[in-house]
Amino acid sequence: MGTLSSFDAHLAERQFEQRIRSLEEDTSRCFCRLPGGPGEAYFPAVLYALATIDYFSSYWAGWNDSGGDKNKKQTLRLVEFIKKYLRYEEKESKIAVNILRHKLMHTGEPRALRAKNSMERYHWRIGVGLPGHMELTLVTAPHEYELQFDCYAICHDLRTGVLGASGYLADLRNSTDLQTKFVACFNEMEAYTISL
Repeated sequence: MGTLSSFDAHLAERQFEQRIRSLEEDTSRCFCRLPGGPGEAYFPAVLYALATIDYFSSYWAGWNDSGGDKNKKQTLRLVEFIKKYLRYEEKESKIAVNILRHKLMHTGEPRALRAKNSMERYHWRIGVGLPGHMELTLVTAPHEYELQFDCYAICHDLRTGVLGASGYLADLRNSTDLQTKFVACFNEMEAYTISL
């Protein structure tokens, strides 16, 4: 696609709409029941949802690859974006990123987490139509919690948080700082290389 020398609002809107629509369509496919089919595919829907949050938070922060810079922390970037635009609580956001992105991505399955400074353990539940999306629920007193992640709710929340009237795209259109970061991230993503 090339590089950008300045911010292009139409390009940003087009890219953002395409990405969210792609997530919505793929998520629907993950829950499409076909006769004799394998059933729901939760993990691909969650991986794509968290990758999409990573994508948007990259543009928002102005970088995707830390390039070894220890001051650039991907988890912090994701959590801050989630809090600001999806309006989830910090604790739940941190747990979601750690269970649903880091553990799922690196081990092929979400893993329970144990809090470093308490006896609390955090388990996960993935589905659609869950009553407590991105809320911690006490399941076994006093220390066992479950974080519910509704795959359709995250699609809705991303659409609102990115494309809504007070979402990221609206902020991007009105902030030269965010526009500069968008251009920097866009150019970084267009310049990825591999040594063979």
